[in-house]
Amino acid sequence: MKKSLSLLLALLMTLSLCACGAGSKDASYEYASEAPAAEPYMSADMAAEEAGFGGFAVAGDANTAGTSGSDAPETDPSKIIYSASATVETTDFDGSIAKLLTLVEENKGWIESSSMNGANYRSIARGSSYNRSASYTLRIPSNKFELLMGSLSEIGNVPYSHTYTENVTSQYYDTQARLTAYQTQETRLLEMMEKAETVSDVIAIEEKLTELRYQIESLQSALKNWDRQVSYSTIDLEVMEVSEYTPEPQQSYGQELWQALTGAFRNLGQFFKDLLVFLVSAIPTILVLTALFFIFRPLFRKLAARRREKKALRQQAKAGTEKKE
Repeated sequence: MKKSLSLLLALLMTLSLCACGAGSKDASYEYASEAPAAEPYMSADMAAEEAGFGGFAVAGDANTAGTSGSDAPETDPSKIIYSASATVETTDFDGSIAKLLTLVEENKGWIESSSMNGANYRSIARGSSYNRSASYTLRIPSNKFELLMGSLSEIGNVPYSHTYTENVTSQYYDTQARLTAYQTQETRLLEMMEKAETVSDVIAIEEKLTELRYQIESLQSALKNWDRQVSYSTIDLEVMEVSEYTPEPQQSYGQELWQALTGAFRNLGQFFKDLLVFLVSAIPTILVLTALFFIFRPLFRKLAARRREKKALRQQAKAGTEKKE
C-alpha cells in the first residue's frame, strides 16, 4: 500500500507539472514560485496504467490537467493595464489642487499617495511661493481613465503627458489555468487522504498538500493583483507652481532670442527683489549683532591690552636673560 501510494503521488505531481508547463514564465517569476520543467504529457489513463493502477480514477480528468492558458477564452475580456504620468503647470497652485481633488472624486477614484514641497509661510512671505509643487499617485477606474487625462488641461498647462499600456491577457489566463490544475490536484489529494491507512501515508500526503496550497495562494494573489491593476488605472501626476507657463515649442529663432532676453531681465529683477526682501528680513539680526558688538567692545579691548602687556613682559624677560649670558 505504501509503495502504491508513493507511485500515485508521483503521478499526481507529474500531471501537475504538465499543466504548469504552458504557464507564462514572466508571471511565474513575478508572482509565484517557479516549478520544474514539465514532463512530456500523457493522459491520466495512460499514466495510471503505466504506474500499475489500471483504471483507478485518482489522477483526475486528463482534459483539466492538460489545459493550457496560452490563449484567452473567447468569452473573457482582454486584461490590459493602463498607466500614465503627467506634469501640470499652474499659476494658481491652491485653486489647481482643489480642482484636481474634485476631478478625482467625480471620477470615483482615490489618491494612493501624495507629497507637497515648498508650501511654507516663510517662502510665501519672501515672495517665493511660486516654487511650490505637489506629487500625486492617483487610482482611477479604467473606464474613467481617458476622461480624467483629458481633463488635466482644466487644472493648468500640461507640458508633459505620457500614457502607456501593458497587455497581461496571456499571462493572466496562463496563471488561471495553472491555478485550476493545482486545485484539481488538491481535490485528488484530499480524496487520497480519506483513504490513507497509515500515519506515514498521511504525513506524505500532507506534505504534498502544503506545497500545492502554497502554489495556489501565490497564483491567487497574482490574479487578484492583476484584477486590481486592470480595474483601476494608475496616474502619476506632478503639479508645479510657476510664474508663467512653458511657451509653445513652435517659435521662430527671433522669438526664442526675445524670450531669452526678457527672461534674463525677469530673473535679474527677481534676484534684486529677493535680495531686498532678505536684507529687510535680516535688519533685526543685524541690529542685535551691532548692539552686542558695542556692548562687548570694551571687554575685548581690555583682553587685547592684557595680552599685549603679557607679551611685552615675556619679551623683556627674554632679553634680560640673553644679556646675562
